[in-house]
Amino acid sequence: MVKGSVENYRLIHNWVMAQHMQSHAPYKWDYWPHEDVRAECRFVGLTNLGATCYLASTIQQLYMIPEARQAVFTAKYSEDMKHKTTLLELQKMFTYLMESECKAYNPRPFCKTYTMDKQPLNTGEQKDMTEFFTDLITKIEEMSPELKNTVKSLFGGVITNNVVSLDCEHVSQTAEEFYTVRCQVADMKNIYESLDEVTIKDTLEGDNMYTCSHCGKKVRAEKRACFKKLPRILSFNTMRYTFNMVTMMKEKVNTHFSFPLRLDMTPYTEDFLMGKSDRKEGFKEVSDHSKDTESYEYDLIGVTVHTGTADGGHYYSFIRDIVNPHAYKNNKWYLFNDAEVKPFDSAQLASECFGGEMTTKTYDSVTDKFMDFSFEKTHSAYMLFYKRMEPEEESGKEYKFDVSSELLELESHNSFCIWSLVISFIIEPLENSIVHSEENEWIWHDNMQFLQDKNIFEHTYFGFMWQLCSCIPSTLPDPKAVSLMTAKLSTSFVLETFIHSKEKPTMLQWIELLTKQFNNSQAACEWFLDRMADDDWWPMQILIKCPNQIVRQMFQRLCIHVIQRLRPVHAHLYLQPGMEDGSDDMDASVEDIGGRSCVTRFVRTLLLIMEHGVKPHSKHLTEYFAFLYEFAKMGEEESQFLLSLQAISTMVHFYMGTKGPENPQVEVLSEEEGEEEEEEEDILSLAEEKYRPAALEKMIALVALLVEQSRSERHLTLSQTDMAALTGGKGFPFLFQHIRDGINIRQTCNLIFSLCRYNNRLAEHIVSMLFTSIAKLTPEAANPFFKLLTMLMEFAGGPPGMPPFASYILQRIWEVIEYNPSQCLDWLAVQTPRNKLAHSWVLQNMENWVERFLLAHNYPRVRTSAAYLLVSLIPSNSFRQMFRSTRSLHIPTRDLPLSPDTTVVLHQVYNVLLGLLSRAKLYVDAAVHGTTKLVPYFSFMTYCLISKTEKLMFSTYFMDLWNLFQPKLSEPAIATNHNKQALLSFWYNVCADCPENIRLIVQNPVVTKNIAFNYILADHDDQDVVLFNRGMLPAYYGILRLCCEQSPAFTRQLASHQNIQWAFKNLTPHASQYPGAVEELFNLMQLFIAQRPDMREEELEDIKQFKKTTISCYLRCLDGRSCWTTLISAFRILLESDEDRLLVVFNRGLILMTESFNTLHMMYHEATACHVTGDLVELLSIFLSVLKSTRPYLQRKDVKQALIQWQERIEFAHKLLTLLNSYSPPELRNACIDVLKELVLLSPHDFLHTLVPFLQHNHCTYHHSNIPSVLVAYEGLPLHLALFPKLWTELCQTQSAMSKNCIKLLCEDPVFAEYIKCILMDERTFLNNNIVYTFMTHFLLKVQGQVFSEANCANLISTLITNLINQYQNLQSDFTNRVEISKASAALNGDLRALALLLSVHTPKQLNPALIPTLQELLSKCRTCLQQRNSLQEQEAKERKTKDDEGATPVKRRRVSSDEEHTVESCISDMKTETREVLTPTSTSDNETRDSSIIDPGTEQDPPSPENSSVKEYRMEVPSSFSEDTSNIRSQHAEEQSDNGRFEDCKELKDLHCSKDSNLTEEESEFPSTSLSAVLSDLADLRSCDGQALPSQDPEVALSLSCGHSRGLSSHMQQHDILDTLCRTIESTIHVVTRISGKGNQAAS
Repeated sequence: MVKGSVENYRLIHNWVMAQHMQSHAPYKWDYWPHEDVRAECRFVGLTNLGATCYLASTIQQLYMIPEARQAVFTAKYSEDMKHKTTLLELQKMFTYLMESECKAYNPRPFCKTYTMDKQPLNTGEQKDMTEFFTDLITKIEEMSPELKNTVKSLFGGVITNNVVSLDCEHVSQTAEEFYTVRCQVADMKNIYESLDEVTIKDTLEGDNMYTCSHCGKKVRAEKRACFKKLPRILSFNTMRYTFNMVTMMKEKVNTHFSFPLRLDMTPYTEDFLMGKSDRKEGFKEVSDHSKDTESYEYDLIGVTVHTGTADGGHYYSFIRDIVNPHAYKNNKWYLFNDAEVKPFDSAQLASECFGGEMTTKTYDSVTDKFMDFSFEKTHSAYMLFYKRMEPEEESGKEYKFDVSSELLELESHNSFCIWSLVISFIIEPLENSIVHSEENEWIWHDNMQFLQDKNIFEHTYFGFMWQLCSCIPSTLPDPKAVSLMTAKLSTSFVLETFIHSKEKPTMLQWIELLTKQFNNSQAACEWFLDRMADDDWWPMQILIKCPNQIVRQMFQRLCIHVIQRLRPVHAHLYLQPGMEDGSDDMDASVEDIGGRSCVTRFVRTLLLIMEHGVKPHSKHLTEYFAFLYEFAKMGEEESQFLLSLQAISTMVHFYMGTKGPENPQVEVLSEEEGEEEEEEEDILSLAEEKYRPAALEKMIALVALLVEQSRSERHLTLSQTDMAALTGGKGFPFLFQHIRDGINIRQTCNLIFSLCRYNNRLAEHIVSMLFTSIAKLTPEAANPFFKLLTMLMEFAGGPPGMPPFASYILQRIWEVIEYNPSQCLDWLAVQTPRNKLAHSWVLQNMENWVERFLLAHNYPRVRTSAAYLLVSLIPSNSFRQMFRSTRSLHIPTRDLPLSPDTTVVLHQVYNVLLGLLSRAKLYVDAAVHGTTKLVPYFSFMTYCLISKTEKLMFSTYFMDLWNLFQPKLSEPAIATNHNKQALLSFWYNVCADCPENIRLIVQNPVVTKNIAFNYILADHDDQDVVLFNRGMLPAYYGILRLCCEQSPAFTRQLASHQNIQWAFKNLTPHASQYPGAVEELFNLMQLFIAQRPDMREEELEDIKQFKKTTISCYLRCLDGRSCWTTLISAFRILLESDEDRLLVVFNRGLILMTESFNTLHMMYHEATACHVTGDLVELLSIFLSVLKSTRPYLQRKDVKQALIQWQERIEFAHKLLTLLNSYSPPELRNACIDVLKELVLLSPHDFLHTLVPFLQHNHCTYHHSNIPSVLVAYEGLPLHLALFPKLWTELCQTQSAMSKNCIKLLCEDPVFAEYIKCILMDERTFLNNNIVYTFMTHFLLKVQGQVFSEANCANLISTLITNLINQYQNLQSDFTNRVEISKASAALNGDLRALALLLSVHTPKQLNPALIPTLQELLSKCRTCLQQRNSLQEQEAKERKTKDDEGATPVKRRRVSSDEEHTVESCISDMKTETREVLTPTSTSDNETRDSSIIDPGTEQDPPSPENSSVKEYRMEVPSSFSEDTSNIRSQHAEEQSDNGRFEDCKELKDLHCSKDSNLTEEESEFPSTSLSAVLSDLADLRSCDGQALPSQDPEVALSLSCGHSRGLSSHMQQHDILDTLCRTIESTIHVVTRISGKGNQAAS
């Protein structure tokens, strides 16, 4: 219809344009009416205005009661009616709730008219709902007699208090009306218990007897409250709020409190509780028959829930629909939560309203489980509403409300309204088609406007408007002719409607369209600006009030674009007056300037906004001033126009809140309440002293720009009004105000520069104002002023005429430093590195401020700032940064390269500080100055110690430092004197690596005499004292150490000083608290005992005496259980000779060290604290040296007595044995072995009678408790250690009962079966060790059922055969590489032995026919290789043969001393007299026997020769006759085997052994394994096995073939060539396989 038709386009343009003009209230921002549609349940909510949830819950409860709703609707007005406005707003609210199409009603009008406690409702203050409910129905009751009757019948009840005399016939009764019943919740389970509490009978007797008003005497009586009259709507107030008299605070009771859906009040009525004789005549009902028809059963119809605490929370309601009979019968409930209304399941009432506790699942990171977590619910019922049950005919009736007919017509016209609104855009507004009464016009208008908004704010309509504004004009014959119309429609739609929408995805396209239309039409641009110049509606609504920053920025840029489009045409008109006759009168008034251009008229309108309605603390002013700023930057015409309008003074008056001389400020109020509400939301309620928002930054930039644009050479051409606004007034109020507010300090600096060029006097006044402000303001408020001072100081160069701000500022800085010293010093510290003038000025005036602020000032922050200022004087960035970044200021700067100029400045500062040492003693009196005044001073001097040069500069001032320390700091009994700590730190660092300064100390007798006197408080429980000592003591004792290193005389003098012994006694035991100090004390101890060749006897005697005194002191004061670190460190230094060690023995030192060992053993063995391993090794080495020192003196009685007193020695030895395991590191095991050997040698009889049974007992215990050694062997199987197989092979060969029991336990262990299986499956090369192979021949038959099933065993045999065939095929034809031969031979030999073992326990039905030919070829190749090697290595073969003839390699003998050998012999002779039964640790002799056996008389005899020793040595070779072994196996397991033929096959395995003469002799098998020789050999070889490397031609082969050693023995495989062994293995395997194949063929035939 419109395409190509200009007339139709004009027609529809006019219709649509009418919808987007200012004919209605402005739309809300982010408006989308589809979200505000009435709920599906057809109920309307109430908007929460902040804290009005109590009001919403009350109104909804009343509205949902049909009688209350009808009463409000039908209320009549009268002249003298009270609360008339409240009734009117209540009627409007009820009408809206019933008829509105919106989601919620805004109750702000009601809140404005309603008063409570004679005060209007504060929407931000929460109130108690019960109080508001009672107040509201009371006001309704007071409105009219009809409403009073309605309220009485609905909510009013009567409760009577009855006193029945027991001694007379009189009854006293008083009545009390109520609207709500208060229910006690605390200590109550449900509402019935609470009602019982209300009506409970109370007997008045004794001292509490009742005085009868009729008899005039005291009588016994019963007191009870009863419900005499119950209302139709019974409301309960659950008393959830209580007052805690202990905490004096209001609390909420969240306990469980239940109530029923149907409540029977009969048991609580007067008729039920009081007999007729007890009732007073005057209170009888007039009509008894009417009362009989009333029901006392009530249905629950409403619950108001409170969630939160007693101090604050939220109300919401659950309400049953009793208006609709169908809904009432179906028990329909709804949730009314402010604006939200939705259906609710009444089955959830208990969980939502009863309160109590709820349980939820929470994850516990410690247990890694979800735990049940219970907590109290914060939501529970606060008010209950019950409705009396009505007869069937009444409960089922349908309610009809007497509302005016015009109002009811809305429902019937809804469809017509919707259709009318759809076509209203084309035809005419709906308001003209329907006539309403005036009193109901507002609800019609609201609904129609809302339905119209739904159709407008819709994407389909937005698309229609896009077509109408963008596409349709291009189809017209002359698009330019309608360009103005199109631009008007697009602009009006976008600015009036589209930008208000919440969903506007095409906003960028619309802005581009507007830009394009304005570019194509100058008339459109002029219309746009003229429209806004005549009416500030769009600028006010969009630029000022819009909360969306993107929209504001879009509008501001669009306006700037339009002005730039018009600038070429209108720029020359900016400064011309708007005369109608067109004459150019340049002397026209200000009001007439710019009247000829729409641009200037629009800008003038914007400026007027500041004078009429906008407040300086509005939120959204950034884009407003940004527009003016961009306009001023366009050119000289624009800035001159703003200056001609005196825009500067306008902005100043606007900001300062003052009124201009001719422009009184008028506040414009909006016409609509919603508009007023938006304005209130846009205003920040800031106090006067608060800062203005940052939205005014562009305003300051605009003022600075205009001032600079007004400059004409050396003068400013500002008007007197503008100049007075900027610089007038006392103290420059405008500058002061916006600097204090911190608004755009950079532009403020530019403004000051512009004002002060060629005006030094003004510059001085402004600087004076800045410092005056700093002096008056708090440090926080003064920050912007310091920031401005920094910017003024940084100015360098620039245009001519700039005043010397740096000089002015530096001259005035001392005037305010007294008021704000910390900030001033910090500011100077920032300026000094940047500004040379500031640097030289601060450096030259050091004498005036360093002592004043670094030493004398009372505030630590000021002293620290002074130190930072000193650091800033050093022209080195690294020097400054390291000082500020370090946490401790007591660390000297080392290895920091400085330039010569920097060094000169550093020395200048350092010299000034050293010169203050003599003055520093004025500030050390703790009572006057405290204990921290000198900390920054000494910290900075410590930091200045770059090199030795600075240390030597101190020499001149040494006595000043000493006089400061002694006695001012060293003697006063102050626990934490931080001045002393800082001084000592500086003193130590200035003496380190500087012998010259040390000589100043040791060469001064006064200093050496008194330096050891220093008050130290050793309070190890006070953390402050501990932290102080941790920092102070290392420096102090470090100074003493440096002196001792240079002066032997001072060393001797200090060693005998009582304070040093005190330090050893009280400080070194606490090494964890004072690590640095303890380290220095032990360094001193080393110096005290150090001997020089030129020492005199007296000095040596002093050292001896010092050691004796110190050792005795430690033995008396140390607690071995906690001070083992001190004990080890001290004894490591002090125990130099046997005399020192015997001193330890005589003074119970062994007991002390045992206590330390017990603690370390517990930490290591039980708590797995591996960090104490080093301490254990150190302690055991000290133990060893002490024990060795006692052996030459065993005959002395004092030594013997000291050892006898060491009663923990046996337990000590037992704990040493527990450390002999593979988990302990080698150094720890070695230390334990050495100490154990020394103990055995020290007392053989005592320790052998204890240790040997202990070992046997533990061995048996291990085997009775799942044999943990099996698990160790299994875990260590990849290491191929043969200790485990050898042990059990020997046990298997001994026929003792205990061995059989142990073997039985071993075979029952499932881990052992896994061990066997792992050897056969994964570690077959382990079988190359003959010990292991022998072990497998003994034990495989015993556990074969646990290791493999028949099928698994057959599969493994098949796999082995297949692998053998494949390995042979993969072998190289030329065996030239010896390493490869060894590897391949070892693998083949292991596989063949595994195959032989498996064939011995399982006979397969059929073998691979290629096995025998493969074995024969392999045997031939191996023999050929052997012949080649034999011919090449004939000599080597002869040597090997010689070794074979000599027999197996003897066991590695352990070398012992003659004493030890004799001890061994004597021990053996003693053991032969003992019973051969196994001893337990409890069977040893008593203490007296052990004590008497410490000194063995046999040690004085000559020892026998080693050849005569009766100790038998073990051999670890495999038995030569395998047939005997296999026969033993068969004899032991014959009953367990079902197939006798299987044992015959085992005979063929005897050729698989390659060792000779390896059986244990009969004597060796009978010799007990617990002999002393075995024990000592075990201990020695356990230590040696860690580091042994067995000879082999290849490391890998050596590892696989040499891990089967025990006690230093090499396996048999190392003594025979692997190829020779492989050949014999192949021969035997061929023989076995041939036999099996033959039997299989016979069976098949």
